[in-house]
Amino acid sequence: MSLKIKQEHIADLLLLSVTVFWGSTFIIVKKSIEIMPTFAFLSIRFWMASLILAVIFFPKLKKLNKQILRDGGLLGLMLFLSYAFQTVSLEYSKASVVGFLTGLNVVIVPILSAVVIKKMPRIYSQIGVFFALIGVALMSLNENFSISVGDSLAIICAFFISVHILMTDKFSRKYDTCLLTTIQITVLAILSTITSLIREPYLIPSTFDSYLIFSFVITSIFATVYAFIIQTTMQQYTTPTKTALIFTMEPVMAGLFGYLLGKEVLPLRGYIGSVIIFMGILIAEFGYLIFERRGKNR
Repeated sequence: MSLKIKQEHIADLLLLSVTVFWGSTFIIVKKSIEIMPTFAFLSIRFWMASLILAVIFFPKLKKLNKQILRDGGLLGLMLFLSYAFQTVSLEYSKASVVGFLTGLNVVIVPILSAVVIKKMPRIYSQIGVFFALIGVALMSLNENFSISVGDSLAIICAFFISVHILMTDKFSRKYDTCLLTTIQITVLAILSTITSLIREPYLIPSTFDSYLIFSFVITSIFATVYAFIIQTTMQQYTTPTKTALIFTMEPVMAGLFGYLLGKEVLPLRGYIGSVIIFMGILIAEFGYLIFERRGKNR
């Protein structure tokens, strides 16, 4: 039992490190898509990551079969849909509202988990989700919140993120996670390229300045290769609800790095929300200690 708990804590810590890299790239990506089209940027980013993954895991590629290609392709499709709906929603709604609605996956995941795979979240995970939802709302929601086309697209994005988390939980226990990661990122790159060719003026920029090169290195290696290897591998040692909960730290990290790198300042409620999110993760991570002690004292 203790070994299982230890593995789960290590997995959760590594998943938390993923949010650090994802959060740190917000301001980097924001500046990059001011230089070149969004899907063109995503296309180059994910092709670079796909090639790196293919080189690293080349000996494993001979183990590819129809089943893992099919399921890895589904993961890649869900990932692409989440990126696509989030990106398009930003054309219609404010980033703060989109950020909050995207964070609704912390609520959608436990609901889908209970309904679809009959996996009821533990009570302390449910309490942690409640705290995280309050924290995300304080960080991102503004006073003029209303449901618009952009808001609806952001909710759809949150749904696909949730589906991706649940599918990763299932497939990571079934297949080689290195192959699974390589397949889904390659599918994401292919779909990003197709979308860019259809809706954007160009795919490859005429020149690559030092900032774009820096951006592609950071987002491809750390925010994609490392991040998705960790997510796909570590989710088999934790629960979908805790994964969604841990990922609510992404806007917290985005705010931190936005301040450090871009001198962006959050309102007071944003910092209060960050603390509440962190409290929610602590409850989900260590709440069992409280409930176990209560059970022993009865």
